[in-house]
Amino acid sequence: MTADAIPAGDVKEYVFDPAWERETERLRTNESLWDPGTVERLERLGVTEGWSVLEVGAGSGSIAHWLGQRVGPSGRVVAADLAADRLGWIEAPHVEVVRTDIRSDELPAASFDLVHSRMVVQHLEDRPAAVAALVRALKPGGTLFLEDTDSLTLFRSSVSEDFLQDIRVAGYGLMRRSGHEPRGGHFDLEAVLEAGLEDVSAEGRAVLVYGGSEQARHYQLWLEFLRPRLVAEGLVDGARIDEALREMADPAHRWLSQVLISTCGRRPL
Repeated sequence: MTADAIPAGDVKEYVFDPAWERETERLRTNESLWDPGTVERLERLGVTEGWSVLEVGAGSGSIAHWLGQRVGPSGRVVAADLAADRLGWIEAPHVEVVRTDIRSDELPAASFDLVHSRMVVQHLEDRPAAVAALVRALKPGGTLFLEDTDSLTLFRSSVSEDFLQDIRVAGYGLMRRSGHEPRGGHFDLEAVLEAGLEDVSAEGRAVLVYGGSEQARHYQLWLEFLRPRLVAEGLVDGARIDEALREMADPAHRWLSQVLISTCGRRPL
């Protein structure tokens, strides 16, 4: 693989960086939202001892760690991410941590029983090319498992019809101009079908988020990250952002997450 390998257990040494810590917290709260459903689907796919697995966009490493335990010492997990320093805590000789950019780095051809990627493809400019690269990394008969979102359901709530909808529209409008595709999960399915995979399926899931929870914290971090640009571009003022953060922290409030669409397909033998 054309990438920088990082030895297992090698932890990044750095001066305290609030931005780094904030992004790490965002990744971990994202895992709290989506890991249970991802693991359920991985179990359904039959991931077992001896499999070779590529985890693209491994984040803070929770799924790569789970995969490493699942495939065991006779298997192999490659945990790839642009910020792979966050993955050094995974101490297993059969889990390889690499710094990889799938837009430019070459993946090993026909090498994996499973390739999984969550919330990565929808951020890329050339999504069909990225999916094609992931397909090439599969062994014949191997499975591609992509997860990306549809943001339309976000903040749907019994509180009111327009609960935080101004925040959703402003935030995702800004993200879209930066290259994010709010309907990314739908395009995953189209790309997988165009790639010629077999036994293709897709399904969506959403999470009911409770205000003040770790999952709610994820959306607070998202809004805090976007705040400078939202205010600078006149999309939402600071007072409204502060109010929205308080609403997200209120245990009396509950809302739906985005729909995370899971798409699977098998490379022909």
